[in-house]
Amino acid sequence: MKLIIHRGTHEIGGSCVEIRDNDTGILIDIGLPLPHIGNNDFGARELEKCTGQELLKRKILPDIPGIYTWDIRTPAIHALLLSHAHLDHYGFIQYIKESVAVYCGEPSKKLINATVPFTPFSQYMLKNTISIKSNKRFSIGSLRITPYLMDHSAFDAYGFLVASGSKRIFYSGDFRDHGRKAKAFQWFLKNGPKKVDALLLEGTMLSRPDENTISETDIEQKIVDLAEKTDNIVFIYSSSQNIDRLVSVYRAAIRTHRLLVIDVYTALILDTLHSFATLPYPSKKFPGIRVFYPYWLCERLAKQGKREMMYRFKDYKITKQEISSKLKKIIMQVRPSMTADLNRIDGLDGASLVYSLWEGYLEEPYVKRFQNYMKDRGVSWHSIHTSGHATVEALKKMVNRLQPKMVIPIHTVVPKEYGKYFNKVRVAEDGEVVEI
Repeated sequence: MKLIIHRGTHEIGGSCVEIRDNDTGILIDIGLPLPHIGNNDFGARELEKCTGQELLKRKILPDIPGIYTWDIRTPAIHALLLSHAHLDHYGFIQYIKESVAVYCGEPSKKLINATVPFTPFSQYMLKNTISIKSNKRFSIGSLRITPYLMDHSAFDAYGFLVASGSKRIFYSGDFRDHGRKAKAFQWFLKNGPKKVDALLLEGTMLSRPDENTISETDIEQKIVDLAEKTDNIVFIYSSSQNIDRLVSVYRAAIRTHRLLVIDVYTALILDTLHSFATLPYPSKKFPGIRVFYPYWLCERLAKQGKREMMYRFKDYKITKQEISSKLKKIIMQVRPSMTADLNRIDGLDGASLVYSLWEGYLEEPYVKRFQNYMKDRGVSWHSIHTSGHATVEALKKMVNRLQPKMVIPIHTVVPKEYGKYFNKVRVAEDGEVVEI
């Protein structure tokens, strides 16, 4: 077997791995690189403006013959495996030929397709897909593949065991052991494979040794404590696709007798996923959830002819006027693009905002502007967050389970740090062929 990490040996995000055996080739992930991470000197808006050919020329898009829509050559890749529905793992999928089958979880497919109208970069609807399930093996050519559900901030995230003959490679994907799906990782530690030939191990947190990692239960309690001390509205600035966090916020709202107000984008995500797990979503079952319609988001949907997405939640709509009249009884989701809407909500002095994202985003100009805007309105800013990625201890648990002959760093900016914690580390370079 041959292994090529096209992107990810020295950066977080942009993951893309090729595995070959005889005449069979697969890709695992085709991610959008994160701006200003590692050696990346481009911005997010810059990527949105480039064509696929331009991205390939600038070596931002991996050079993989035959797989892209403009390449007339027959692809040597027979399938694409998606570990989860985060853009840094699937964001370049729009450039892949539809003839290349995509293997992913059914929730991931629905989530990717549902969020197309809201995602500036990726406007691609998944079509040629084959659904996968945890611990259900399938074959692609001479490769045998087993997905394993992982605990991650993304819903429906997987690691993959890829085998041919006696050789076995494990791709960890993104994982942790302190989220609301910690039992999935505990199951893996008892039932996952052993003695693999190579482990591609994510190491996001190795560059953040001082970052405080707490459980989602801790997050929930901290939001409860803040809400009980705040005699005004509590805002939440977090990712709409961090389902664990949304559940934590919802539980905090219930415990403090407040309404949870989410925007229509988040409402659509929860509505899309609730059939796969016990999740709160706008419905008669969850009267404590109301839906807010930000101006820019509604304009975007209207221009795309997607008004039906807005009408879906009309029975649960809450207006700016109603929010203003119930400030002390609301926990409300916000984002920087909502400042025009917030300008029409009075009485925010003394309110609180929970920032529940990676601290690195605070360096982005649009986040700084939003932070200053909220402070000018008299809103106090509080960071309450925990990573979606594995701590050193969780990484050690995976290595101890898999007992790999070789640990290959991926999804990290500090690959040389692996040697402090693990034996038999093999630091690869992007594009290098590694024989297994």
